Amino acid sequence: MAALAGLHDIDWSSLEQGSAVPRLLSGLAGGDPTTLRDLYRLAPDGEDVRQWVVSALPFLLDLVTDPAQPLRGEILRLVGDLAGADRTWQMAGRTLSAKRLLAERGGLSDLLVDEDPVVREAAAYTVRAVYRLITNPTGDLWERFAEEPDPGVRLMLLRTSVITGAVGGGYELTKVWLASVADTDDDLRVRISALTEMMALYNPPPFDTGRARQTLLAAYREGLNREPEPVGEIAGPLLAGARMATRQWTPGYHQVVGAVRAGYRDDVTAHLELLHEMLDMDAWDARQDALHEARSLVQRLRGPYGQLVDRAADLLFDKDAQVRAAALRLLQGIGEVARPAADAVWETLSGAKPYIHQGELIPALDILARLGDPRVLPILERLLDDAPHTRDLHRYIAGYGVRARGLGRTLRRVLRSVKQDWSTEIYRAGLLDALIAAVPQEAADYLVAEPLDVTGLARLTLTGRASLSRAAEIRTLLSSEEPDLALAAARAIWFVAGDAEAAATVYDRYLAGSPHAVAAIDGLAELNSRALGRAGVLNRLVKGRSTRGDVAAAAAGALWRITGNPSSVRKLGPVWEASPHLRPGIARLWVETGMLAYGSRFAKAELAIPLRHNLSNLGQGFDEVNEDERLLADCRRILTEKSHFYSR
Repeated sequence: MAALAGLHDIDWSSLEQGSAVPRLLSGLAGGDPTTLRDLYRLAPDGEDVRQWVVSALPFLLDLVTDPAQPLRGEILRLVGDLAGADRTWQMAGRTLSAKRLLAERGGLSDLLVDEDPVVREAAAYTVRAVYRLITNPTGDLWERFAEEPDPGVRLMLLRTSVITGAVGGGYELTKVWLASVADTDDDLRVRISALTEMMALYNPPPFDTGRARQTLLAAYREGLNREPEPVGEIAGPLLAGARMATRQWTPGYHQVVGAVRAGYRDDVTAHLELLHEMLDMDAWDARQDALHEARSLVQRLRGPYGQLVDRAADLLFDKDAQVRAAALRLLQGIGEVARPAADAVWETLSGAKPYIHQGELIPALDILARLGDPRVLPILERLLDDAPHTRDLHRYIAGYGVRARGLGRTLRRVLRSVKQDWSTEIYRAGLLDALIAAVPQEAADYLVAEPLDVTGLARLTLTGRASLSRAAEIRTLLSSEEPDLALAAARAIWFVAGDAEAAATVYDRYLAGSPHAVAAIDGLAELNSRALGRAGVLNRLVKGRSTRGDVAAAAAGALWRITGNPSSVRKLGPVWEASPHLRPGIARLWVETGMLAYGSRFAKAELAIPLRHNLSNLGQGFDEVNEDERLLADCRRILTEKSHFYSR
């Protein structure tokens, strides 16, 4: 009991919650582990410590230095937690006083080489509390790491080194050191920890990608990424220390997967080999991380993803809920590429209720609705009655077009029940657009009072001759000085009243030198042969050296539809090269016009590009993937049909 000399010289009862401390310290000196738990419970979680902590620290440190004490390592860990080893940012109040006392007392360097590995590990942890108050802690930790034989202590030394070194001027050196450890250390736990810590830092340095891949896969196989069991005995209120004792600082391996993939750049084969190896493991975390990475891969690179989609379809029925959710997220973000998995997604819907979650369609239903799968139409119709305000419900119904005509009666009934005022404007607009798309001829009755702005004119255009009663109002807008309104009125007068000349007269105003030229040209294309008199103007736009690429492409397409002469599309090669975003439309033109020989060179080059044509820093979505997949399909068709033509 020499370590507790002077214990009763302190007026513990005057300190907040200090009355029980002498008894607990005496029990701790006697080797009673329950007193350790009770001392933890007296400490606040994530707050400034109480005064009794500062007064008790000298006695606790004396117990640690007593070689006869059976709980030396556990007591030292308690010292670290009380002094804020898990709250390195806290440098004020009584917590700062505790840290200063611990730093001034010294002795941590000696404890780092103690005979007991439990003490050495606790000392490596406790350094975090005082590293801002001592000289060169990181260098001492690195030196000790190189000599330490115990694997658990080496892990603690590594993680503490990151905390102490990744500040100020030591940031870059710490990253280099971690890369060296990840490349060369013999211990798997140490290597994977070094990798995960390095990836958590900004702009990690170069590392051996092959070695990192081996480490990553071995760590998944060994189950090193599993969360350990929670510490039940030390449950609180010092929960931060308990969490630190279990999970440490490992952020997970998905960042390592991303870093290894970054080394593969645009080699889609290497990416897929890694992901398939992860998916084939009997490890839920490996599968979940692989599915997460696969989504970004499909959205960024072109490749043969059939096997990947089939595997994701199988994992929709995995025993682990997180893996099932990750498989759905993958299929939800890759557009048309996910179509082969539609049957498996449909199976997940059997008996699934409700069909919405937090106001949105559940992922499986969302996937099928985006793919236009007709099997979900009855479900969408049911939601019109049960949850008509579901987000995107009306847009998905509209996406089916006339295939959703069976929902027309329900749409009309729901639409009639909606009170028309400002509070229901958005909801009513969604219903109306869905009705127009499904049964346009039956929607005209709901448009008799539709305001004739750009949106209203577009709706009348879709209903066609059924809205003929509003033709006179449409004509008044043909002379509007607002280009968008005039062009919308021109389309409407053609589709509603069949007046081609009135529409063409409006289009003439915007054909040359106008930012609205493409809209005007597309309008002429819809007039077909009735716009034959404008062929000369369109031809000059195709040939003009100063013509914008999008205008030239639109003009070439319009000439084909108006004259039936495909020669103008032979001039779109330079536009293809200069404007990747126009390639889908140009490829479609080459397929339609049969200009396969002309387009084959460009199609072949496009198929050899690993990146999607519309890739941007803003990321890819469902629609962007679909657009690029359509471009690839047209390019393949150009080459296939060309070879068939010459074989005949």
